[in-house]
Amino acid sequence: MSSNTNTEQETEVFSQNFVSAGRYRGGPHGVGDPNDKSLRKVELEVCIPGIIRERAHREKCHDLINEFGKCGEQHGAWSFLKCRKEVKAMNECLKKWFHDPDFREDCTQMYLAERTQYRETGILSKPIRRPYYINPEKEMERIKKIRQEYERLEHKDDH
Repeated sequence: MSSNTNTEQETEVFSQNFVSAGRYRGGPHGVGDPNDKSLRKVELEVCIPGIIRERAHREKCHDLINEFGKCGEQHGAWSFLKCRKEVKAMNECLKKWFHDPDFREDCTQMYLAERTQYRETGILSKPIRRPYYINPEKEMERIKKIRQEYERLEHKDDH
């Protein structure tokens, strides 16, 4: 038997359109069966914990994260010493929600719903989200100052 002869399986493994397992190829758009509720290891260990972490930051512990941010702005380089109370409260809150079984189940169901919709339509529906640590009011204030400075410099020669 020649070493240059590829079996059908080897050809499939090295093709550009290869998807790891048969059950992830089915469905109306070839991205998996929409009714399959089983989770792969990467979904259990990466995707769902990412949703838990993001939701905990945005929804559950947002006030504590803001307090830590304000403390950090106030104390600057010394914040690692001066803001221990805020860091501890923030981390306890995040830890609580990360290990809460009901919250984890809710996030899992949210992930499965998004995945099912993707498998049915072939269209990703994730909204673009700005990072949880950006304060929208401060960001708008910063942009306003930049615009004012730009306007001032733009019309400086007009006077």
